[in-house]
Amino acid sequence: MLKIMTSAVPALILSLAAFSAGAAKLPASLMDKDNPGQEYWCQGNDINTSMCSLTGVSDDHKFALIQDLPGPACEDLSFGVIDLVRQTGVNIPYDGGDSKGDVQAGFVRSTKDNALYVKIIRGSKTLRLYKVQTGY
Repeated sequence: MLKIMTSAVPALILSLAAFSAGAAKLPASLMDKDNPGQEYWCQGNDINTSMCSLTGVSDDHKFALIQDLPGPACEDLSFGVIDLVRQTGVNIPYDGGDSKGDVQAGFVRSTKDNALYVKIIRGSKTLRLYKVQTGY
């Protein structure tokens, strides 16, 4: 079973991730990993606008976690990971949101192999544990 290093208080982890995100800057132009040749939906100039916001930066400073801003029909967020080295982005699909805006995400590391993951939660329930892969 995969054990993940997390605090007993997920909000604290997410707050710390958001704090470190403030110092990060996204590349001006990002390519979509899932659609080669296409721009990613969140570009460096879009941060903190009506498009997207920066949620966190990985502890190795190679990846950024972004989220879109909630819409009127559903307040749950969409998340994406940006490879800051290769300047590409990929969306993280998940199920289990209830459109109430209480879904959060943050970077975590596996205690088993030190792999980087994005943990998406609603309250104390894990909705998705997405392994961040290099080379996209």
